[in-house]
Amino acid sequence: MRKIEWAPLNVPLRRRLETLSACGWMCLFLFGELWMLLYYFYLLIFGGLYARTFCLIYGIFIYIDRKAGVNGGRGQGLKWFRNLYCWKLLQSYFPAKLHKTVDLPADRNYIFAAFPHGVLSTGCFLSFATDWTGFCHQYPGIRSRVVTLDIHLIVPFFRELCFSWGVASSSEKCIVKLLQAPNDPDHKLNSDGNTSNAVVIIVGGAAESLNCRPNNYQLVLKRRKGFCRIALQTGTALVPVINFGELDLFDQPSNPPGSRLRTCQEWMKAKTGIAPPAFIGRGFFQYNYGLIPRRKPINTVIGAPIEVARVETPSAEQIEALHAKFCTALEDLFETHKSSYVENHENVKLIVD
Repeated sequence: MRKIEWAPLNVPLRRRLETLSACGWMCLFLFGELWMLLYYFYLLIFGGLYARTFCLIYGIFIYIDRKAGVNGGRGQGLKWFRNLYCWKLLQSYFPAKLHKTVDLPADRNYIFAAFPHGVLSTGCFLSFATDWTGFCHQYPGIRSRVVTLDIHLIVPFFRELCFSWGVASSSEKCIVKLLQAPNDPDHKLNSDGNTSNAVVIIVGGAAESLNCRPNNYQLVLKRRKGFCRIALQTGTALVPVINFGELDLFDQPSNPPGSRLRTCQEWMKAKTGIAPPAFIGRGFFQYNYGLIPRRKPINTVIGAPIEVARVETPSAEQIEALHAKFCTALEDLFETHKSSYVENHENVKLIVD
């Protein structure tokens, strides 16, 4: 057992606030949905007349609005919410930065295929669901739209947070709808006048989070080809994205395939769609153990687009060819930039499983 390294008492207030923001972020995403669901039912059952009436009306609204995520969410979200100061504190805690390698014209849509997932995809959240790393300034005219599991978009109260960040469903129907804008007659410009969508798909998903440990760039990609099929069907350019440093935020015990821990994690994933990594971070007053991410830099690098010709009914060979091309582009992006953002980069390789 390692000796506990305590935080000094004279830490500046700004750094304490950053740590508090990181702690709040973890609590929100680890326990927020459960807390909000329990609170909703508590008010519905034990609340006063006004609380029960509100919950009843809100429950009816959720049922009527249950397909909002699949239908594309609610645009890019609320600008004031995406620019809250707590997200700025979270961004500067690591810090998180966004790096552009080429310009992307705003006259078309894109699929941003992002790796690795990490524990909570913090790099993708900060770069594409808030405005504090400067995406809207580096890519004017393009709105970033992160997609996630439908289950997160039906939980009372929590769903409103997701929609305020501009999050939408990761279902094929939703992704295709987002990629059809602005050609879709129902499409409307957002308040910033953005004309195209960059749909951010964290391809490895929950399964990839089980590999999360420092410098272990082991991706779940070999059998994930649905995003390539959608790109072909819609004629949408694929853009590789790598979040360097995402894996340095947490560690977790050894969990090789077949181990008891991995078996339990995979069982949970099969039942709920959510894989629970046994992660180890830091605490508020010490640096060795806890649920708060470690203060390590996150560098999100957006690569060059892979142009894709539209094929209404792509064959298996066409999907496989595009997938192979994407894997090569992703590996090239990793090898080009790892020396700048990965410690001991000579011994770190990108592994595609």
